[in-house]
Amino acid sequence: MKVVFVTTHYPPSKGFGGVCESGYGLSRALARSGVTVDVITSDSTLGDRLPFPAFADYEENNLKIFPFRYLYSEKNCFSCEAITVLRKLIPKSDIVHVNGIFTHPVALGAMFSRYYKKPYLVTTHNGLNPKIFKMRRIKKRAGFLGYVRKDLQYANCIHATSNKEMHAIKSMGIKNTFTIIPNGINPSDFENLPNSSVAEYKWPALKDKAVVLFLSRLGPEKGLDLLLPAWDTVKEKCPDAYLVIAGPDSNGFSSYVHKLASQSLFPESIFFTGGVWGKDKLSLYSRAEIFILPSHAENFGIVIAEALACGKPVITTTATPWNDIEKNKCGKWVHANSRDIAKALLDLLSISTAERQQMGQRGKNFVTRSYSWDIVADKFVSVYQSILSGNEVCPQPKL
Repeated sequence: MKVVFVTTHYPPSKGFGGVCESGYGLSRALARSGVTVDVITSDSTLGDRLPFPAFADYEENNLKIFPFRYLYSEKNCFSCEAITVLRKLIPKSDIVHVNGIFTHPVALGAMFSRYYKKPYLVTTHNGLNPKIFKMRRIKKRAGFLGYVRKDLQYANCIHATSNKEMHAIKSMGIKNTFTIIPNGINPSDFENLPNSSVAEYKWPALKDKAVVLFLSRLGPEKGLDLLLPAWDTVKEKCPDAYLVIAGPDSNGFSSYVHKLASQSLFPESIFFTGGVWGKDKLSLYSRAEIFILPSHAENFGIVIAEALACGKPVITTTATPWNDIEKNKCGKWVHANSRDIAKALLDLLSISTAERQQMGQRGKNFVTRSYSWDIVADKFVSVYQSILSGNEVCPQPKL
């Protein structure tokens, strides 16, 4: 089976969050399963361009990367060169996987799939979540009416990572075949974490602190407007608590986040690292006592899975699909408001280090068992095969 995987950003691109990382994880796992994967992506990375040879380091058996240059907008990547690459590869494919909506390359991917009469599947990556849609209403509405609606309606299947995401898509009037498959992780990526002293060496301010880690893009949907007002309550009762906010800016929102932090009663206890990747990111997971993602809207939240894989207790909100965190006793799943976030943080900071470690181990066992990319890839293969054979697609594939 040959899959053309169309995505706007792909490693070594940095700064574009879960869509890039999940696309990388899935495409690698598909290649390991024996599927031939041709990745079509832009040369965009945050604040720069990638040289084409840099992509060779991310190719593997069965996985080849075909980059193109974008003309403008490092996020949306408008490109004429993408047309040439798509027209060359899509006719040779069995099926096209369109990884995302709204950006120019993925819209072209859906359009050329229809033109060449190739079956295609679209992963929406929470692009139609009502809260996110409301934050960028005019731009999102124009894109939805202009091309996204058509791309979804004519797809052979729409992929959502949760029931909540599927219902959000349906609420926009989209009627089509759906499959629900969560994202995943590679457990081996988190088996040998850097020692916590690595983070302290790079960021000495972390030494002797009870570190609460937020790691994600600094965007309006990530809930920092809830976490920062809650922090004063936490700090008053836990003097050693130290909030680390790690992640790149998203559409200029970081200036508002820094303003909120400066208004705290304890601004010296809030530390910004900027974007982190690779060993630096893993060292922060290793150093943290607790991980928190207080999102207003999240279709999956791959950093939650990563934190659990690193053996850290997790606090997140009911706006994410992670209710299993409480079922597996590895964290807190709370309403998206400052009061409940503060209470959850105080609850976890008040227990012993040994109890947090036990909680983290339960989370690690749970996420390794349930969210491996290899399991996810096998589910996608079953969906691809159903589409190609004309059989009914399973709404929630199980192996």
